Amino acid sequence: MQRSHAKSVILFLLISSLWPIPGLGQSQATQISLDQAKQELKAGQYNQAEIHLRQIVQDQPQSAEAYFNLGLSLHLQLELDEAIKTYEQAIQLDPTYDRPYTNMGLALIEANQLDEASTVFKQVLSLPERPEQPASIHTLAHYNLAIILKRQGKLDAAQQEVQAALAITPGFTQAQTLQQMLN
Repeated sequence: MQRSHAKSVILFLLISSLWPIPGLGQSQATQISLDQAKQELKAGQYNQAEIHLRQIVQDQPQSAEAYFNLGLSLHLQLELDEAIKTYEQAIQLDPTYDRPYTNMGLALIEANQLDEASTVFKQVLSLPERPEQPASIHTLAHYNLAIILKRQGKLDAAQQEVQAALAITPGFTQAQTLQQMLN
């Protein structure tokens, strides 16, 4: 009899954990997940992802990854100023998280804020190296610095940055193409 009562209590606790608790927001059963929002981004559903990611950052205001993905959704919708601010929020929450730096630098290039973008990519070079495809984060930082310098007409400095990118990742085709353009 006692064993049956214990099983009933455990079953009740498991089931009751699925019920929303008043005052604590959405239950886990209905809360939009970060994985779902990422899938929406991959599927090109940027507006839907933005709606879900705004809810996620409201529910999880300390999640640098959620802010990064919200910034990405805004960036892909060409809302560059808001994307940049959102990437900055992700960086404030986790200064070692490199993805917001890279994407913020790209958004700044698109917004033609080349000096600011250059500063961001130099910050990436101070972060720990991380392998990535098609190139590591340091390779991409050097490559993007070369693009900025080329746009600014600083061709010798651009050539040095391309060489630095190729020294890290010799087979990086975009850097090889840029090097040929600079020669």
